[in-house]
Amino acid sequence: MLHSLEQTKIKSLDKSLVQSIALVVLLGFELSYYLLIVQTGIAQHYHSDLISLFPLFMGGVAGTIISGQLWGKIINPMHKMMIALSLQLVLSFMYPNFNPFTLGLLGLSVGMMAPLSIYVFKAHQRSELFFALAIAYSVGTFLFTSYAEERTLMAIIFTLLALGSTFVLRAYVVEQEQKEISRSFLMYLPLMLWVLLDSNLFETLSRHEGLDIWSHQTYTIMIFHLLGLAGAYFLRISELKQHILIAFLLGGSYLLSYLEMPIALAMLYPFAISYYNVIVFSILTKEMSLNKLSCIMVFIGWIASGIGLAIALSGLLH
Repeated sequence: MLHSLEQTKIKSLDKSLVQSIALVVLLGFELSYYLLIVQTGIAQHYHSDLISLFPLFMGGVAGTIISGQLWGKIINPMHKMMIALSLQLVLSFMYPNFNPFTLGLLGLSVGMMAPLSIYVFKAHQRSELFFALAIAYSVGTFLFTSYAEERTLMAIIFTLLALGSTFVLRAYVVEQEQKEISRSFLMYLPLMLWVLLDSNLFETLSRHEGLDIWSHQTYTIMIFHLLGLAGAYFLRISELKQHILIAFLLGGSYLLSYLEMPIALAMLYPFAISYYNVIVFSILTKEMSLNKLSCIMVFIGWIASGIGLAIALSGLLH
């Protein structure tokens, strides 16, 4: 009897470990896809022309909203992700030559993945989140300077890895009891502000020849991304103090960009990005309602980043 219980416990631990690894791969490479294919690859291919990118934006908003709706008998978030990633895989073979319709479909698939990949994480899975973001920022930074036109293979590989993870997780169950009671929308406004400020600074720096830190400080950026993740992982302070710290980190990053100090910027800014993204992700994983989470992600993931891009192109803050 005791031997049987030990075997059951070992199998349970093995299953838990496999699921944890699959979650890390799923989020890590889907974020890598967003960073290298959507945020930078396609944006560079279309020269950040907001009119040309509008179908991507609209598809992203539609996909984000749809992800929170009932899909008939399809209620398992993993099954929804299988569908979204299958569509993303087909479209990845077309990269970067999309027409307005296929660009909208790509936005639809990526938009569906954003709230779903957050919702399936459990609030206590801090280690999985750490390693997933470590993959995304390491891969994204290392491959950032690759030619945008030549990322088709990346798009396919990243999507295959994420899609394969969903099949491993097909029996995965989201633990509702670990979710909080839904917050008011006002409590999510700081998250929208951090994304807007980050989007504006990122888009500004990537277009500034004198501050193109990714081309000259690649390994420094990777190290400070990891340090930012470690800081968010080990520093246990109240949510209010976290927001105050994020304000100082992003404010310092803006100051260094105004002073045009690329080496210092390559240290502080990646740290700030990693730190605030852990906090944003951790807060969002606690949302009980997938439908509400999808609505919140429209503002945090698409509207805030879109406004940030528009401000960067206008040069309003720089």
